[in-house]
Amino acid sequence: MRDSSFFQGIERAHIHWGEHVIPVPVFYYDSMKLDAAFPASYDGLKALLPSARRMHPIQVSPGQGVVIISTMEFRDNDLGPYNEVSINIPFTLDEATPPSAGILAEVPNFWVHRLPVSTEIARATGAEFGGYPKFLASIEFERQDNWVVCHLAEGDQHILTLAGRHYDELQEAPRARANYFTTRGGRILRSEAIARKRLQAISADPSDVQLDLGDHPVSEELKGLGLDGLLVYQYTPSYQGILGPVVESLEA
Repeated sequence: MRDSSFFQGIERAHIHWGEHVIPVPVFYYDSMKLDAAFPASYDGLKALLPSARRMHPIQVSPGQGVVIISTMEFRDNDLGPYNEVSINIPFTLDEATPPSAGILAEVPNFWVHRLPVSTEIARATGAEFGGYPKFLASIEFERQDNWVVCHLAEGDQHILTLAGRHYDELQEAPRARANYFTTRGGRILRSEAIARKRLQAISADPSDVQLDLGDHPVSEELKGLGLDGLLVYQYTPSYQGILGPVVESLEA
């Protein structure tokens, strides 16, 4: 995996951070991911964005935006193995779009709203270098028959369990780019990521995803968005990625 041509020819800086040396951009050599996109209250999502003036949730129907819950098992990367759950809101910058059946632009923008991770180095480096809203949590994956299940908790509080159907029939997918937005010091920050999704399956069947929300404040926040149904589910059992540093700072 580490000798993949995907990473060749990229020059990296090496930043001394405590006892560690962090390469930038960060390479993710072997990962697994479940993505589930749910319709959610447009007004509720709008209230979560840091700039009501500039950031507008993608609309899939009148009054409905999208929230995406992604669970990642980073099995091999420059920071050491760790797990992550990302709660993202896809949006457009500066100009709202009319309701549309499409969910994502060619290079989508995601507001990273919550980002629990399972190791301290992943939390601290992400918060310091990129302003990511990371917090330490218990994130465990298990395989149950034809399901991949992710359990997320903070201490003894259950946040969520996301289960996605496992597929044996997979298709190769092209590289994908995305912009991830965070905030720091009253500024909106943009970072870029690219993924080489080697194998994946996509479904719009609600029976392929199960979401159970707990009693944590993050759980209550998601319940308040009125998640109902499923827009799309993506199962990616093996992919590689590159996460770059902050490349742009914008006024809110």
